[in-house]
Amino acid sequence: MVKKQQGSELDREAIRPRVGFVWASGVLCAAAVLTYLSEDVIVGPRGEGALGYAIVLGLEIMIAMCLLLCYRVPRLGNRLLGFDMMLKKPSKGEKSSMSYTGSFHVETGAAEKRMNTRRKEARYSRRKLAEVTRQMQAEKATKQSEKSEEDKS
Repeated sequence: MVKKQQGSELDREAIRPRVGFVWASGVLCAAAVLTYLSEDVIVGPRGEGALGYAIVLGLEIMIAMCLLLCYRVPRLGNRLLGFDMMLKKPSKGEKSSMSYTGSFHVETGAAEKRMNTRRKEARYSRRKLAEVTRQMQAEKATKQSEKSEEDKS
């Protein structure tokens, strides 16, 4: 019971959104505003630094938006921070109806069932092909033996 509580506690912790992403996004937004307000200093009187100004302002805004996305989608943010390793994944010996790939994609039991059906069909077709090949080889061997007997007589 204690392990179960501890496991659920770890799961809750692993999918909890991190407030640090909001703070970092706010700092970058403030930096973008300061960059925007100091445009005349960065660009200069002749417009020499216009490209650099645009790149810096664009990067600040894009990074701030990505950090906000990491807060809004906790799995993404926690994966970047390494907290997705805390989520419980089924062991190799344990049979599960779900298959975890990374920490995003989850296959259902129906997908696993379809995959097993495909394996069975492929196995059946390989066996059928092997049987047909053996029959053809046997026919070829009998024809060659009949031919060699005709040549001897």
